[in-house]
Amino acid sequence: MRGKIVLTVAVVLSAVTALPGCSGGGSTPDPSTTVSSAAPAPTPSPSMTPSATPTPSTAASVSIPASCDDLGTAATRQQTVGDLTAQHADGFVRPAPTNATTDLSCNWIQEEAAAVLLIISSATAADVESGLASLPAQGYQCRASDDFGAQYCVAPGASTDTEDVVVARDGTWIYLETVNVNARAWLSEIASQVFG
Repeated sequence: MRGKIVLTVAVVLSAVTALPGCSGGGSTPDPSTTVSSAAPAPTPSPSMTPSATPTPSTAASVSIPASCDDLGTAATRQQTVGDLTAQHADGFVRPAPTNATTDLSCNWIQEEAAAVLLIISSATAADVESGLASLPAQGYQCRASDDFGAQYCVAPGASTDTEDVVVARDGTWIYLETVNVNARAWLSEIASQVFG
């Protein structure tokens, strides 16, 4: 019995030393036959990976129409400003964030009877937040909007038929001024169109 064990051990040792890379000698194994037994690199846990601070990007999250004729749906636009005449809309100074860039400015009037002014501007998210914080001192009442996730601020105008509205989120600021026109349904469509 003892002879069988010694013989078995001798056969196993011979087989092991015959395998490439397993002998204790100085021969170098052929790289084409060597199987890598290295353990896979550990995957870093989320706490080990530094997280990048997201930077506001109006281009990624905002869709500003190219023309005043593309604002909202055609039916609501017609109902709101269809009886008014489009006018040159540059040069209006209205509440806007610091360093804002005007993306779209639209103005419709009907002589002295009615008017709608809409200005869409872009600024940094911080400047938009700062602009929103300054509105209550200018007579605006602000609250979060439920339907498009932005701040909705309203200031009554000089008469009961006028009002100024600001809808702002991230780096985008929508200003709407109306005289004898109810444009709230249209503004809701525009805000949904812009903010997605």
